[in-house]
Amino acid sequence: MKTNAIFSTRPTLKTKGFSTHHIDIFNLILLGKTNREINQVLGYTKRSHAVVDHSRKVMYKILALEELGRKDHHDRVVYPRNYQFWWKKLLDKHMETLLSVAIAPGFYDDRE
Repeated sequence: MKTNAIFSTRPTLKTKGFSTHHIDIFNLILLGKTNREINQVLGYTKRSHAVVDHSRKVMYKILALEELGRKDHHDRVVYPRNYQFWWKKLLDKHMETLLSVAIAPGFYDDRE
């Protein structure tokens, strides 16, 4: 049986939509932070896949804005740190557009 204590340290966004939080996480990846470091800073559990899932959401949006196919750029999505300069250039290019469609999250729920 799962208890709420297990989940109390894992923050969850109040929105399932694309948010500025996703962009912030992707920026941390491009700055060279590891998934473990990002999990720790944001309060996710060690086994959380949120960093990967949230950053991929940003990468897929950027690929769509560039009209590039997911299949052709699969390696760049799976290993973004290997292509961080490429991603950074595209992120900077599309930042204004991304911020215009991203919503500010109600940030984290309190599970009390």
